[in-house]
Amino acid sequence: MFSSSNLGKSLTKLIENKSLDSHTNKPHFFRLIDPADAVALEKLIEENPSVQVTDAIEAEIEELLKCMNPLLGMMGPEAMHAAKMQKIGDSDLMQYGVWVYYPWSNKLVHLLDEVEFAIVRTNRNKHKITVAEQELLSKKKIGVMGLSVGQSVSLTLAMERGFGELRIADFDSLDLSNLNRIRTGVHNLGVAKTTLVAREIAEIDPFLKVVCYPKGITAENINDFLTEGGHLDLLIDECDSFDIKINARKIAKSLGIPVLMEGSDRGTIDIERFDLEPERPVLHGMIDHLDMEKISTLKTLDEKIPYITAVTGAETLSPRMKGSAMEIMATISTWPQLASAVTFGGGVTADLSRKILLNLLKVSGRFFIDLDELIKDTDNTPPHMEDVNSTFESLNLKDITQAIQLAKLPSHSENIGLSEAQLNQIIEAGSKAPSGGNNQPWHFHYENNGLYVFLNKSVAGAFLDPDYQSSYLSIGAAIENIKQKAYELGFLTDVQYALNNQSNLLALLQFEEKATSISTTTSSWDLNLAQFIDQRHTNRKIAPRKEISLDTLTALSDAYPNLNLKWVQDPEQIKILSGISGQADLFRLYIPEAYKDFIHKEMRWTPEEVLETEDGIGVHTLDLSNNDLIGMRLMKDRRAIDFLRQIKGGNGLKRLAFQQFMSASAIGLITVNNIQDIPTLLDTGQGIENLWLKLTSMNYQFHPLNVPLLFFYKHNVEKKLVLPEENKAILNHLENTFNSIFKLENGEKALFMFRIFEASPSPERTIRKQQTKIHSRGRA
Repeated sequence: MFSSSNLGKSLTKLIENKSLDSHTNKPHFFRLIDPADAVALEKLIEENPSVQVTDAIEAEIEELLKCMNPLLGMMGPEAMHAAKMQKIGDSDLMQYGVWVYYPWSNKLVHLLDEVEFAIVRTNRNKHKITVAEQELLSKKKIGVMGLSVGQSVSLTLAMERGFGELRIADFDSLDLSNLNRIRTGVHNLGVAKTTLVAREIAEIDPFLKVVCYPKGITAENINDFLTEGGHLDLLIDECDSFDIKINARKIAKSLGIPVLMEGSDRGTIDIERFDLEPERPVLHGMIDHLDMEKISTLKTLDEKIPYITAVTGAETLSPRMKGSAMEIMATISTWPQLASAVTFGGGVTADLSRKILLNLLKVSGRFFIDLDELIKDTDNTPPHMEDVNSTFESLNLKDITQAIQLAKLPSHSENIGLSEAQLNQIIEAGSKAPSGGNNQPWHFHYENNGLYVFLNKSVAGAFLDPDYQSSYLSIGAAIENIKQKAYELGFLTDVQYALNNQSNLLALLQFEEKATSISTTTSSWDLNLAQFIDQRHTNRKIAPRKEISLDTLTALSDAYPNLNLKWVQDPEQIKILSGISGQADLFRLYIPEAYKDFIHKEMRWTPEEVLETEDGIGVHTLDLSNNDLIGMRLMKDRRAIDFLRQIKGGNGLKRLAFQQFMSASAIGLITVNNIQDIPTLLDTGQGIENLWLKLTSMNYQFHPLNVPLLFFYKHNVEKKLVLPEENKAILNHLENTFNSIFKLENGEKALFMFRIFEASPSPERTIRKQQTKIHSRGRA
């Protein structure tokens, strides 16, 4: 009767017996002319009658004879038989050559012995590899670290007989997920990779010397790997550990051992001829800026990212690899690899190995054998715009004068002129206001004791500045900073808006002594915040969440009645808002015009670019982790973003929004009833800046989060959003959910969302234009 318990015991015993033999990788040789070997083989067969035997020795001898005399194959079967009999002589055919037993597969194979075996095995190499070259290669020692690409490399080297000794190192055993790129069977799951490769090589050529390092490369064994039994002639690096990559190269350099690496993406090849260039920098100098003494102490992925990307070259990855990298720890757990790339890389690496060992190739450097670039369809689509930074133009003095004359804004008799120093301080304060993408859309013109404020449309009107909404808020913030600075200098500021004016003139600011002021347009809120203008900044940090009291939020709302402040503190609702924001960020990347603005108009990718334009957001100011910073740089490749959209990816990009939102003490929202009224936007911009300065004075950090709101506006107010219907439905759902969370009433429009939280200030700030670019002077 069937018993599952008995079956389980039987299977357990079989598994235990297999595990005892799981590291065996050396075949056994029996040469029957040696009586001791004959006895040992007989005993093996008696004790293991199920052994599988392969005996094709006659066919092997015939092949050997044809290799030695190619014409023999054309002389007929009689000539071949005669030659074969002469070769065997009086020997027993069973004693000819050697019997090789593979214990892991229980197979016994009758083969030519080593010299004759090598003649036949390498015959088809001739004359792509000459006999002299084959002999030279048979004396070479190669080390391979890492056995994914390394397996393909090792097997290809073995098939070509491209070494005399091969040292292989990998600490890992075979997992099911490895079978997408490692050529072996499911019966080998759980077996050490070194064992698998050594066995496969032995089954191709049992005479090749293979030395296994099943613990991988460590600080303790790296010197043995490189030198024990003689220095390696070539080190092939295919390992995943970046500290091992670096340390192995440093030692190889000191020993004059060349290093070869294939990256399995875009056919990336690195050659470092330390044997010919003893002073050559490790990895072509790409890691010289890093502290290599720290590398072995790094624990987290974020700590390791600068070292990883220095080696891989993040911006030279293929578009699909960039897209995949942005999905790591979101929809995938590690870097993808394909069998086609691994096999291709194995062949290329083995080819280069041979050329380096034969001194047919002396070059060092990084190279790409990118099949996607070499073989592709003709692309008739226009190239992506790579350099479309906004072109800043100062306003024309003639246009300024004409606009002032047309506006006919009244001048107060009490207004006074500012000294040069006072004016410069006030303009500087105004220029330190926040603006969308740091576009700085203002122009200030001082004439007849009045400071005229203009919208500079040459830098405004980006995709996420619909109807100049963001720019008007920014100019309102600049006006607030001017009012604050003027108050500190002893003046009150009268603000008049240029209504019904078709020019870019928005406001006239006039200054009066505090004691004599009759102005009725001064702020209803705190005017003693000028000292915080320099401290105020956008902080994008992710910090541990700290609670903020409801009393504090209520007091803020009461202090700013005109802003119509709403607050969300519930973590579950904040989590939903993070999802809304994350999805809007994806739309920003997926819509070509929005993407172009973000990548090329808004972002500044190098310090030199920041200094050249004096606007935009330097990537170094974003308070990003190393991991997120690399993600930002990967976004620069439009093809990677297109690929993300194709696979409906982007969850990795949403993670940043989630982390930022969940660190918030509260999410704030400012709403208005007339979202298209310019004075309303200017007033609200002033209130936002005052609130921001107030929160700065209270040691809270502030981070605007307006991307989803601007998409809502473009979709439902501007009605110019080009999106597939599927995405428009998603956007409608997001807006409805958003409105529900904030309990928006009919006619109430979300204008400005932000998070407040506790953290240290950001160490880097965005740049501002020189005053000469944003300020002009007219008549005194």
